[in-house]
Amino acid sequence: MMKFKLLTFATAFVFLGATTAIAACDGASGRGWASGNGKGSYEMTSGAKRCEIPFVNFFSNNGNTRTPAKEVTLRRAPKSGTISLSSSGIIYTPNAGFTGKDRFCTVNRNSAFEGQTLSGCITVTVK
Repeated sequence: MMKFKLLTFATAFVFLGATTAIAACDGASGRGWASGNGKGSYEMTSGAKRCEIPFVNFFSNNGNTRTPAKEVTLRRAPKSGTISLSSSGIIYTPNAGFTGKDRFCTVNRNSAFEGQTLSGCITVTVK
């Protein structure tokens, strides 16, 4: 298992952000993350180069407050790309020339919700 912490990558993203365009993906992280069955689905064009996927959120008991789960552990790496972290989400970067579907799975935490995790998989379709 690979474990990423946001602070580990903060400096690198400032540099990379200046040289590579990051595009938002069309899609959603879906439901089921609290029960360990999250299923996200996103699309991007191959010309976008990279795709930023927002962190999944913990919800307060009343559902009015969302807290991003920024501590990410990679359970299953994508086969045709890489992931890294930014201050607002996971960045998926497909391998050069790749088009098709790629999938990765994560376990997400936030220290404010000790002992709780959000986990699931995200499929990215590169067109």
